[in-house]
Amino acid sequence: MSLKVIEPNKAIQDAIYLEDFEFACGRKVPMYQVNSIYALTQIIGYVKYINASYGNVLYRGQCKLYKTIEPSIYHGIESTGARSRRNHLLNLVIDRAINDKDFSHFMNLDNSSISRTRLESVLQHYGIPTHYVDVVDNHWTALWFGANKYTAYLRNSFCKYEKRSVDMGAVLQKRMELSEPEFDTYLETIKESMYQYLLLIAVSKSETASDNGIKIGDDTISVDLRSTLPSTFLRPHAQHGWTIKRKSLDSEHGLDMANNVVGILRIRVCDAFNWVGNGELLSQESLFPNPHFDQGYNVLLNHKEFFEGTDWKIPVVV
Repeated sequence: MSLKVIEPNKAIQDAIYLEDFEFACGRKVPMYQVNSIYALTQIIGYVKYINASYGNVLYRGQCKLYKTIEPSIYHGIESTGARSRRNHLLNLVIDRAINDKDFSHFMNLDNSSISRTRLESVLQHYGIPTHYVDVVDNHWTALWFGANKYTAYLRNSFCKYEKRSVDMGAVLQKRMELSEPEFDTYLETIKESMYQYLLLIAVSKSETASDNGIKIGDDTISVDLRSTLPSTFLRPHAQHGWTIKRKSLDSEHGLDMANNVVGILRIRVCDAFNWVGNGELLSQESLFPNPHFDQGYNVLLNHKEFFEGTDWKIPVVV
């Protein structure tokens, strides 16, 4: 069965069809403005329903829209040679980790393809560039990621998430001062700060019984990190984390997951904060537990030798 994109102008209360967003791969996906928690729940439920025969629908919260959803290992490079070099470096890191007796025992690894998939997914989730893309199966968590901006420091050694905000008082003042065309132009200049985006991404059903959370389907490989990892790796359990990738390289667009986007929701950042609230479960401290509580994170931080000869490191969340 093929995946199904939500139709334009679908009648959903408090959701407004805006336009079709076209990705670099040529895929066009309807984008809806979502203005209430009821519309959010209904549109997500509808997209899951129409894709039930294909597989699962997962969520990716973003501060802005991009023309591709390429895996982090290929960010900033285009040549075949540069991609081959990064592939080689990642395989080197994975080999070092698997051949480390203590670490391999900690993660229960061998040199099988399943173990390599598990390890690559762990590296992706903790900040190392891989062929996978991070997603979640909890839309509350996805909203949090769209409402908070990732910032890296000191060559990616440290990072943190900062709340995004727009001074709505200033916006209202501009509304009174400017003509309608001038105000529309002004809104365009601040639109990137006002909105976040929730991408709905379909992944195909597993061809066979899943192997501890790893689902290998016709088109995609998806990894439920809570099923494939013990809770000694606390972060993925806190975030309801998954990793996903295209099953095979497209000759032109590589591993671009835009091929699997079935809906795009635009949400005002201020609305997202109202819906998510200020509970501790949806805070940086909860979603990114420090190494004292997250034993897997602590072990990765103490194995810097895995990344020697690369520019990669496990960033410390501050």
